[in-house]
Amino acid sequence: MVRAICDTNITDAKITSLITETDAYMDATLDTGSLSATLKQMISRTYTAYVCLRKDPTARSIGEYSENRAETMRMLKNDLDTLFTALGGGISFTPAVESLA
Repeated sequence: MVRAICDTNITDAKITSLITETDAYMDATLDTGSLSATLKQMISRTYTAYVCLRKDPTARSIGEYSENRAETMRMLKNDLDTLFTALGGGISFTPAVESLA
């Protein structure tokens, strides 16, 4: 499901590992017990996509289409900030992805 929101050369096995790390990070930093499974999965997918883009920052272009990674990363961060604000008013997405590197 991560590939549905980001185009990356990272292997499926590595993405699966990143999802596991993201879920552990979320459990350590958020009150995930109060989240529905669907919402937790949505946050995990979006955060993992952000991590994938940080690890594979090369822009993509196919024909006339090109993807600006910086813009995609900003959009993912905004999505996460919106979710966190709706969840608890004021939780902010701080990408501590270096710990997931």
